Amino acid sequence: MNHRWWGVLLLALFPTVLCAYSPESPEVEAMVQKGAGFLKSYAAHSRAGGQALIALALLKAGEEESHPRVQGGVNAARNLGKTTPSNVHDNAYDVGMSLILLCELDPEANREPIQNLLQYFLETQKPGGGWGYAGRNTGDNSMTQYGALGLWLSQRSGFEVPIPTVERLCNWILRCQDPSGGWGYQGVDPGPGNFQRVPQSDMRPTMVCAALGSLYMGSDLLNITERRKQDVEEKSPSLPGFVREVKTPDAVERAKILTKAVDAGRVTASKNAGRSNLAATFTISPSQWDFYYLYALERYESFRELDLGKKDPQPPWYDAGVNHLRSTQSDSGSWRGKNEEPIVATAFAILFLKRSTAQSIKKRSRVFDEGRLVGGRGLPKVVEDATIKNGQVINKSELLESDKFLSMIEADDAELERFLHQDVKFELSEDERGRSEQIVQLRRKIRDGSFGARLLAIRAVRQSKDFESIPVLIYALTDPDGRVAIESRDALRFITRKFNGFGMPRGADVTQRSLYANQWKQWYRSVRPDAEFLD
Repeated sequence: MNHRWWGVLLLALFPTVLCAYSPESPEVEAMVQKGAGFLKSYAAHSRAGGQALIALALLKAGEEESHPRVQGGVNAARNLGKTTPSNVHDNAYDVGMSLILLCELDPEANREPIQNLLQYFLETQKPGGGWGYAGRNTGDNSMTQYGALGLWLSQRSGFEVPIPTVERLCNWILRCQDPSGGWGYQGVDPGPGNFQRVPQSDMRPTMVCAALGSLYMGSDLLNITERRKQDVEEKSPSLPGFVREVKTPDAVERAKILTKAVDAGRVTASKNAGRSNLAATFTISPSQWDFYYLYALERYESFRELDLGKKDPQPPWYDAGVNHLRSTQSDSGSWRGKNEEPIVATAFAILFLKRSTAQSIKKRSRVFDEGRLVGGRGLPKVVEDATIKNGQVINKSELLESDKFLSMIEADDAELERFLHQDVKFELSEDERGRSEQIVQLRRKIRDGSFGARLLAIRAVRQSKDFESIPVLIYALTDPDGRVAIESRDALRFITRKFNGFGMPRGADVTQRSLYANQWKQWYRSVRPDAEFLD
């Protein structure tokens, strides 16, 4: 469905929406803080999932991790993840929210419980591909959406999510779509391989958002997205017609669909049909589970933006939701749902208002990290800021040529500090001998340079993918400045393609980091038995 038509429909449904809100709008922030005050004052929820939900809402609202209510949710999630949870009744909700919270909070510091919670979903997936009540064969779109988000966050946080698990998820959603394009509560599955749509039961906008969100999350993990299909030869009127996008080998690899078991055309058709169904039945306040619905709506819309590769700056559905929440918030700061208790409804409302899922995607998405661009999308907004080098359009502000960069590194130039928070590219020599000499210079600055020189030298080595620099990167894991150590950890993971690495959370002290360094040494010796290290 055309995106503009969707906006026109919502404006027709809600003609009183006159202004565009954002999570930073004063009206929105006032509601969020008032709601957070209620959550902090209310008695703790009885279930681990409820405690995790409230902790997540408070974190998204800006509360410190040290707050007792946040700590209560974190501890409940960690306790649930001490081992792989048992599959009992509807505890997919508890496991899902706990997994989401710990991935959002700190994946490195919570590796063991995250792995156990993830394992629950890998073990309890229904034969058809969804998740649902223990003891039932049917998949449940309500529970499945939390499993899908848990899988997506886990994979994007460096945990291994098997492709077959995602394939089964996507195909189950495709098979359980109603001829009208909607989805029901318990999926009516015609069986593996049968994609002829059959009537579903108990259909409502809440389940359409849940299923659509799950499909967008699953297809993103499989790289079946609209942004992947965008024309790479799209031209800019400000540049010559022969100028086009050039992708790095990594970017080309990311452009590939990761499966043959899920039909990309069928996925696109399902998304379009689902969106049409939602437009035809849309409401901002459904007859039941209305705040749970708002979070599902925000999640689905956020992943749709990711699918397209662009964010809607003024989404009408968000404005409609904000106006609805402004009119229904109580003096205590809470909201009361038609089926949800105030503490749960208020947490869902905050997640909607803060665009919680959009925040999560922004932290983890590589949509605009597809290599250097030549022409078309991704060009510098001001063409005068661009230069064409070796047939590639490069933003001047993002390019540090080797002579300038290395002279600044060598001199520990204070100007280096201004590049620390920019996405700069380091151009090293194309001559093999010259490049080797430059990398030796970078290794030396990693050992004894200024803070800025050490950090940027690590980034340059990472970009060069120089495997022989691993010993000096291991040395930098024990750097006195923890920021340098984390930069080196990430460089090691990138160069070796060991994305899970050996742990080492942010905040680890030098003694702890030495232990992680020893693990890296043992691994490197297994591939370079004659390796020598700096001590």
